[in-house]
Amino acid sequence: MQKKLIALAVAGLVSAPAFAQSNVTIYGVADAYMAFGSHGANDLSAVNSGGLSGSRLGFRGAEDLGNGLKAVFTFEQGYNVDDGTGLGGNSRQSFVGLSGGFGTVTFGRQYAPGFDHIVDAFGNSGILSPQAILSAGTGSSIDASSDARWSNSIAYNGSFSGLKVRAIYSMDDATTSELGTDVNDDDKIGLGLDYSNGPLRVAAVYQLLQDSTEDQKEWSIGASYNFGVLTLAANYQDAKSIGNNKGRDSDIWQIGVVVPVSAAGNVHVGYGQADVDQADAKAKSYSIAYTHALSKRTTVYTGFNRTDNDNGLAYGVVGAPTGVTGKDSDVFAVGMRHTF
Repeated sequence: MQKKLIALAVAGLVSAPAFAQSNVTIYGVADAYMAFGSHGANDLSAVNSGGLSGSRLGFRGAEDLGNGLKAVFTFEQGYNVDDGTGLGGNSRQSFVGLSGGFGTVTFGRQYAPGFDHIVDAFGNSGILSPQAILSAGTGSSIDASSDARWSNSIAYNGSFSGLKVRAIYSMDDATTSELGTDVNDDDKIGLGLDYSNGPLRVAAVYQLLQDSTEDQKEWSIGASYNFGVLTLAANYQDAKSIGNNKGRDSDIWQIGVVVPVSAAGNVHVGYGQADVDQADAKAKSYSIAYTHALSKRTTVYTGFNRTDNDNGLAYGVVGAPTGVTGKDSDVFAVGMRHTF
């Protein structure tokens, strides 16, 4: 009996350091808001999820392998705070990989550079950012929607003296059903560069979505500068053959400012415009918002967006009546985001 106790004690001492080198973090976002708006004859009055950021629950972990090398993983699922349901389909992120002085290489479902290597005075808010609203309307892959997370991918992330680099290659829906066909027809390639130095930030993105008929090609460039009394941000993006349809092209630009009005509060003002070649039409989007940090993890916010559409377009937070174009979309929102 005594020998068994000694053996267990020794085993515990041997395994304890290895266990201490591993860690798992639970994290997430709970974001909900009230929205009131209209688009033509359609009205909106609802409590929705994800005003500033998509609500989610995630697990990330790392194990120290020695010599500066770590094994890393992330599992992240989206949730609707308004009704308690999980978002259907794929998870937000799920990947595993290795991290070291060279950067991080991961495999799975993960962010393309278009998710956050764009410059936006509204932080890519789907209900307040003109850039995000117009990107979603045109069908661009350079935005913060679910289209910016690519499955069956290998990605590299590195950081070097203020420069962040993200590269990703996705085999997209690679399945056995593709045997005997050109399996490269639906591959995706993305590259993002993001440089920060004091008050200056510059970011650029290139993404290619391959198809057997026509490749969708996109690029984006943006910059921001913090003058102290305000931060000026601007971004421009160009997309060709959206949805792999030749001639369906668009240009989107946005300019905005963030003005601190207190130690915890900021006013955000922005204007964006989309020029859609196929429809020979424009959409103009205006937003004003206020965000207030109650703590490091809790933010309350309110804002208003108006998106004006030419005939042939129906962009905006509030959905247009079926078959109706050229009508304006208006939405007012007030909400709260808590991160953990």
